[in-house]
Amino acid sequence: MTDTTVGEVAGKRESVAKHELIATAGGEHTSIDKALGIRYTDKATGTVFEYLIPDAVPGSAQTMLALFGAKTKATNEASRVRNGQNGDTTAQFEAIDEVFDNISKGVWREKAEGGGGSRTDKAVLAGVLVEFLEAAGKLQGTVDTYLNRLETEEGYMKKVMSNDEIKSAYKRKVGKTGPAADDLA
Repeated sequence: MTDTTVGEVAGKRESVAKHELIATAGGEHTSIDKALGIRYTDKATGTVFEYLIPDAVPGSAQTMLALFGAKTKATNEASRVRNGQNGDTTAQFEAIDEVFDNISKGVWREKAEGGGGSRTDKAVLAGVLVEFLEAAGKLQGTVDTYLNRLETEEGYMKKVMSNDEIKSAYKRKVGKTGPAADDLA
């Protein structure tokens, strides 16, 4: 069992979540060689997320590595949402559910930070794109679906950003609205 930490409290980091390895849904914490899934519990609210690895075999190298990866993915997703806009517990757990639902469908998404020289936060852009497509009645997936496209389809991000409405909405979301009217007068 491990704790996810955030913030400094008298020189120590305050934990916000508890992680456990489980053999069954709702089961007791167990050792990694007996585990088949993970449990992520928010300490403040008691909200719980559990995920059992499909076709897991207790004690196999693949299962133990998958457990580590699942725990890390849940923690990273919760941290990404918690540290971003609207980072309440509900939003964190909705994001974790969405990530693992998409993983079950074969859609993987890397962390949201715009690494590798990119200045565009693809996770924010995907959210703006979903809002735009939903308003137009053209939505055909989730935020993760479009994030995956932004990360994997050559030219897709350029195409999305060529839409002035999306580009403006993205800039507002990330606080890049340019100089205020007072500065331009």
